[in-house]
Amino acid sequence: MTRSKSFRCTALCGALSLALYAPLVVQAEETPAAPAAPAAAQDQGQAQTAQPKKDDAAKDKKELDKVVVTGSRIARSQAEGPAPVTVLTGEQLKKQGFATVYEAVRSLTEAVGNVQNDYDWGQSAVNVKPLNLRNLGPGRSLLLINGHRVADYPLPYAGKGNVANFNNIPTGIVDRIEVLTGSASAIYGSDAMGGVVNVILKQNADGHTVRAKWGEATRGGRRDLDLEASGGFSGKKWNLVYDLQHFNRGQLLAKDRPFMDAEDDVPYQDWGPGQRYFNVGALTPYPGLYLRDRDAASNPTGRTYIAPPAGACDQYGDLYYLASRLSYDRNSKTAGNGGQYCAQRVFGNWSLRTGSKNDSGYLYGTYDITDNLQAWASVGVWKTTGQFNTFLDGFSSPVYWDQRANNGTGGNRNFLKFQSPGELGGEKNVLTLSRETSAEINAGLKGRIFNDRFDWELMAGRATYSDHESFPTLNQGQMFDYYMGPQLGTHNGTPIYAPDYNKLWNPVPASATAAFSKRGENRAISFLNQAQATISGELFKGWAGPIGFAGALEYGQQGYHLTPDPKTLDSNDPDGWYTPFGNVQQGGGTRSHYGAAVEFKVPLLKMLTANIATRYDKFQATQNAGKPTYQIGLEFRPTSTLLFRGTYGTSFRAPDMNFIYRAPSSDFRSLTDPSWCYLAGWPNRQCNFDDFKASNIVISRSGSPDLRYETGKSISYGFVWDAFKNFSVSADLWDIKIKNLIDDIDEGRLLRDEAACKYGGWTQDGVALASPPSAAYCADVAKRIHRAPVVPGGSLAGNITQIDVQPINRADTHVRGIDIHMNYALPKTRIGTFRLGASLTNQITYETRQFPTDVMENSTEYQTHYKFTGTINWNYNRWNATLAMFQKAGGRDNRYGGCMPFADGYVPSSNLNCYDSDPSSPTYGQWTALHKEHRPARRYFNGSLGYQFNDNLKINVYGANLLNKIYRDNWCGDFAYCVDDPVGRELSAEVVYHF
Repeated sequence: MTRSKSFRCTALCGALSLALYAPLVVQAEETPAAPAAPAAAQDQGQAQTAQPKKDDAAKDKKELDKVVVTGSRIARSQAEGPAPVTVLTGEQLKKQGFATVYEAVRSLTEAVGNVQNDYDWGQSAVNVKPLNLRNLGPGRSLLLINGHRVADYPLPYAGKGNVANFNNIPTGIVDRIEVLTGSASAIYGSDAMGGVVNVILKQNADGHTVRAKWGEATRGGRRDLDLEASGGFSGKKWNLVYDLQHFNRGQLLAKDRPFMDAEDDVPYQDWGPGQRYFNVGALTPYPGLYLRDRDAASNPTGRTYIAPPAGACDQYGDLYYLASRLSYDRNSKTAGNGGQYCAQRVFGNWSLRTGSKNDSGYLYGTYDITDNLQAWASVGVWKTTGQFNTFLDGFSSPVYWDQRANNGTGGNRNFLKFQSPGELGGEKNVLTLSRETSAEINAGLKGRIFNDRFDWELMAGRATYSDHESFPTLNQGQMFDYYMGPQLGTHNGTPIYAPDYNKLWNPVPASATAAFSKRGENRAISFLNQAQATISGELFKGWAGPIGFAGALEYGQQGYHLTPDPKTLDSNDPDGWYTPFGNVQQGGGTRSHYGAAVEFKVPLLKMLTANIATRYDKFQATQNAGKPTYQIGLEFRPTSTLLFRGTYGTSFRAPDMNFIYRAPSSDFRSLTDPSWCYLAGWPNRQCNFDDFKASNIVISRSGSPDLRYETGKSISYGFVWDAFKNFSVSADLWDIKIKNLIDDIDEGRLLRDEAACKYGGWTQDGVALASPPSAAYCADVAKRIHRAPVVPGGSLAGNITQIDVQPINRADTHVRGIDIHMNYALPKTRIGTFRLGASLTNQITYETRQFPTDVMENSTEYQTHYKFTGTINWNYNRWNATLAMFQKAGGRDNRYGGCMPFADGYVPSSNLNCYDSDPSSPTYGQWTALHKEHRPARRYFNGSLGYQFNDNLKINVYGANLLNKIYRDNWCGDFAYCVDDPVGRELSAEVVYHF
């Protein structure tokens, strides 16, 4: 069923079509002519992005066939509708220097929110890259591939919720990416609160193309290899497109960036008095090897570090260095040295950027059964291996009695040894490997009925995402035996050992560590089964034009299961295994989902069109039965060159699977009991921990089946104006509010709110709650806190036995801002054609509150304030080039609100207005200034240059971060937590051959 689509347009219309085809980026095409319109998307949200018609007198020359635009299922003649849609083609993705889909969508100005860095401690999903549109949080930006949902990343992101992974989509198969920012639940259902990203894969190919690309970071430590073969075959009734790609990007370790591999890389302005006195960046650098005398207490540290043998630290290369444990009292100017040990450059083997090896295959085929009926199917498999590492692991001995110490008189000792990569068999053996496989198969039928008035489609598919994590670990019991040897008795209750200190100070062979060096295995899987039926077309002619209609029925079943290594589950197992992820996640479950949606496009007047959509969704395993959403949009076109537009809609997000099905785990804590304090009379208006201590409370953490949907409201309004020939500008204001956000609740906060619920809003600090807690919230709090009957000498409120810490609907968020896009295609010159583009997103408001009893706080100054993109494209004969500038600004620096240091590095308290009130201090009675600086703008340049040798061969060179910029917050302390991008400049070259 080959359905021809024509595009008849004047040169002026073509130039303007190009202008709005890329609101964020300008195409680097080999020819100056405007590109042909993409083939109409087959029903599922694929966009046509051409400019509205400019001249009524030339309508017959500029008719644009109707296409489906992301954000609606109704085909339309204008690409610009009531809500703005951004389009980035696969060629644009490459020409702006992006190696991955994630890098491209992260650069969008609308993606103003932050996500977890590769190098964040506690990163439990090492290869996932979510998107944070509108700063509403990862998981609230819906990812579609060819208009269909994908399986969630199987591991909980940041140890909590489920997200879609933008990092495993190979670039070679991308035809274009369409991004709708703003709520779209009335069209697409759950998760579309911040926006929708529709990645449209290639469905047509002309011939075959092979591509080879190689690149590296000029600062070292990171290389890329990208190989691709793509193309297509076709017959009279059939068409087949294929793509095979191998992409290998090396990991970047901190030791490849010497300015951020150790604690002593702290900028001088952040040095304290002791650091400045000794002229070192760290007084007590992170240990690698040490031996302690636990009897000596004559030095300021209370312990003596016994100096290593000469040259011991140097045996490990650059990993360790000889250091002293220093101390300094600025008031008495007393310096101390607790002894020497081998310190480690603690971040040297920490991954700043995860390495990734990707292999993918994709097939898409169609067969025309009749002129009005077509079958289609697609198969995609993406295999990824991520490489990641944080701290090295090692052995810390208990305190023991060594009869050989102190010339045979004996003494208490303990020692520490971190295992170097060489001792474990090489750097590869200390890496965590995340082997992921994502696969999906979809098939369907589509056609036309009622004399071609309606398009319809039936589809069904299955997507799976599995993750097999292999991580390095050490068997604690076997390692103890290796380093400590047999116990030789006891001395005053302390065990006697005679360790071989050669094993401590000297590298041990990998053959010796093999007995206790293991690899743990975690497994996770998620899946999505889905089916969908859609129909769209024109119902009838209205008084101002045809009434457009679309309807959809959907069914989905999703599930996940986490299987951690059994040896990581029991913290009391003497042979238990350490896990590098900071926590152990368990859980699993399945749920079904049903949805139905309808849309109408109603011309009210010749210049005014209404777009109306409503949808009903029902998810199992939630407290709500179902969720209706709706959306209303208006388009007002007073002239053919000016469009005013606006939308208002509601949105929702179903609770994360992990929040529902997380398996129970428990630990013990001791907390202050505010209710006991209140009943005791609130002595001196204080609730001291020692006086009202609730000890050994069982903290039970699990998922919750009682969660409600997160709900939101969104409004946007603005205009698109073709101001003059080849120039267009658009501006849109947006405002989104979300209620009932789901997150865990802190056990200390639960106890505080319990007291407030019981005793008329009372709080232990005497600060009244912004609003009284609701009866429903108080009932939920009461269910979570378990108390025993009151007994003499115990809590007057009853001893606390257990607190159930489960996720609840507790937070609210409000964001507001403006998007501006401008595009200009300059007239052709003797030196070629130039096209310019600029985009800006300014986040005006970011308000949040964590609990219903809190006030909404505007923390915009802490967020990215704006993002800007500017592009220039040049084409001349066989040459083409693109230069793109990306800038973001905003966010307070790390010292904001604190005090500037005195000359010796001492920082007074901001609570005392930066006044030194200590009479024994050398700066007593002096002030420093309050620090109120924001982080400077971070500006990066990417670009490409290409030359077409002939019809078959082309050479391209690409560059990212061309100026080799590394931006950091110099008040942030050590390591990388406030480094914006540690990679620096990356250059690559590509050969493309088409036949």
